[in-house]
Amino acid sequence: MNGEVLWNRITSELHQSEKELKTLKQGRWFIASYSNGKLYVDRAKNNAPSSEISTQRQISKEEFLFVHSYYNRWLNGEVGVRHEVSRKSMNTAYIFALIDKFDK
Repeated sequence: MNGEVLWNRITSELHQSEKELKTLKQGRWFIASYSNGKLYVDRAKNNAPSSEISTQRQISKEEFLFVHSYYNRWLNGEVGVRHEVSRKSMNTAYIFALIDKFDK
């Protein structure tokens, strides 16, 4: 799915209510929410094991679209992609989990 369309789907869903999701590789739970044009991620409240985020993080549309541009390469197992994108975004695991959940 196009990154812009997916951003709109995710923000529309999370604008209504926050959701607890699980990261894909580590299997750690986190809360995703949306407010004032940004996505937010934080430690889970209801599921364990929770992410070890020390403080709530924000994800801009620009960061989301950047990470989204790497998702299919990562999903297809391209070596080094996860490392490459992680150097520019601390939220890669959370964004990949959001894409996996809402890109259906």
